[in-house]
Amino acid sequence: MTAETIAYLGSPGTYSYQAAIGMFPDAEHVGLRTFGEIMETVEAGAHKTAVIPIENSTSGRIPDVHRLMLSTEMAIVQEHMQRIEHCLIQAHSGPQPVSEPGSITRILSHRQGFLQSSGFIEAHCRDAEQVETVDTATAVKQVAELGDPHVAAIGSSVAAQVFGGVVIERDIADQKNNYTRFLALEKPALNPDYAGANITTLIFQIDHQPGALIEALAVFRDAGINITTLETYTISEETALPTFYIDIGGGLEDEAVQAALRALEEKARYVKLLGSYVASDVRNANSGFLPVKSVSP
Repeated sequence: MTAETIAYLGSPGTYSYQAAIGMFPDAEHVGLRTFGEIMETVEAGAHKTAVIPIENSTSGRIPDVHRLMLSTEMAIVQEHMQRIEHCLIQAHSGPQPVSEPGSITRILSHRQGFLQSSGFIEAHCRDAEQVETVDTATAVKQVAELGDPHVAAIGSSVAAQVFGGVVIERDIADQKNNYTRFLALEKPALNPDYAGANITTLIFQIDHQPGALIEALAVFRDAGINITTLETYTISEETALPTFYIDIGGGLEDEAVQAALRALEEKARYVKLLGSYVASDVRNANSGFLPVKSVSP
């Protein structure tokens, strides 16, 4: 395997695969089984880039990935908003649908597929057993191979094409404009190029005392910088003090961003830069992700 490959979660047909293709169409793509394996192999130099989902417009942040962000030494170099169109898929048995959703007794999918389609499941398949798989494409593959008319998968139409399933219901996610934000991470460049970057991501930790968070966030207000995302980490060995993940408008070449980060270092116990990169142009009300506002002049 060459070091120029792109590592993503799962197999062809997953949304991670579609995101990896969308971000790096001309590269070689390698599917792995866990987020941890993706990060570890890229950090070790076995692959060039990790493509991982960080949050979804319906179900929120991806907890496993947020935890990995605490320890990674890699840098975010790109973001991508992937349209998620969950389908109810069964084994192929001719031109007609295999069965009505109400007759399904078991559904296979990744946990995010269940979370993002909970309304449809409650309305049409509430008594069906839910079986989690490592990714949505694996669910579709297993259902196609099983051939049971009372078993279905939640996954993409691309996975149905890849593994020979039939789509019996399209676009079943609770939120029709359902997007997942993917990040591309690589080992930090010796001389990173931040030209054109208009979003910066970092993690910071503060003292557990009244007003500490307000004082830390005030550095962005004072610099005229908009905050796009603010997430808190639960307490753990790595985060014994209040710890936050934040996206801000502006790139590291902006003097206002540089000044704000210097001020933050004086207020915070710890500041970790995760990356400064070009924001996706799909950030809008339809995708569920706030657009990045430019740094105030």
